[in-house]
Amino acid sequence: MKIGRVCLILMLLSVLGACSPLSKGSYISGSKGRPVQKGEITIGSKSMTEQYLLMKITSLVLQAHGYHVKELVFLDSPAIRSAMENGKVDLYWEYTSTAQVNYLKRPPIFNPDKAYQAVAKEDGKRGIIWLPRSQMNSNWAVLVNEDLANKLHIKTISDLADYIRRDNGSIKIAMNEEYLNRVDGFKQLEQVYQFSVPNDKIIAVDTSLLSQAVLEGRVEVAVGMANDARVKFNHLVILKDDRHVFPPYDAAPVILNQTLTKKPELREILTQISNVLTNQNMLELLYKVDIQHQDIAQTAWTFLRDHHLLQH
Repeated sequence: MKIGRVCLILMLLSVLGACSPLSKGSYISGSKGRPVQKGEITIGSKSMTEQYLLMKITSLVLQAHGYHVKELVFLDSPAIRSAMENGKVDLYWEYTSTAQVNYLKRPPIFNPDKAYQAVAKEDGKRGIIWLPRSQMNSNWAVLVNEDLANKLHIKTISDLADYIRRDNGSIKIAMNEEYLNRVDGFKQLEQVYQFSVPNDKIIAVDTSLLSQAVLEGRVEVAVGMANDARVKFNHLVILKDDRHVFPPYDAAPVILNQTLTKKPELREILTQISNVLTNQNMLELLYKVDIQHQDIAQTAWTFLRDHHLLQH
């Protein structure tokens, strides 16, 4: 089996919700002790908080519907995609432009509807079905310390590019390893905005540490996620993407066709989750987990209870 640079953690999400009873077993608090009746589903997640939440939300809903759920965490996008193509994962949450550019090797599409339709059509030929997308766009963003942005009058990425060109290579920038190596990653950002940062000024760090690196002054700039709750908390600003380098990254559940054929009710179950996910409520969930350090499983369960998705 070829899994790429996979760091398969291959465990139930006990790592993510270590002591929570919601992380273990076949029963869910508030589900009236429904037993497992409908077989096993394997859900995947990339290694970041948003994906952990999406996996746990999906897992709890499927458990409420009588499924036994196995949760697997993967290092990055190539690893989880490889696992799905090899039939090791039944479903996970993917982003439209990640599939369009990185998996399908096609030019980015900046219209959200057309981007979704394009990846759904092409992946359908490969036995991977895109179910209805959510209203959550998990886009990249260029982050700068608020004080520095005000001091240098930087409001857009073009402003930053002008500063970098004048700066003679002293500025440091952080990003995660995946963005550094992606086709639609940092090289494209440099190309579109016509600037260049020396390799020794580029720092690859874990996504969870990006905003902290800027706050502490270890770097002046980071490329992270626009919906990272730590951005506002750490007094960073998101620069305007005035040349539109970032296409839409709308999140949607993707599932193996063979799994959906055997369990067609999954389409309606997963669509109900998509229908309630938005940028705003995901940001609220991320704030609870990343800033307030609330348990992921409990946070997911409360969200589902409030949206009546544990009842059927």
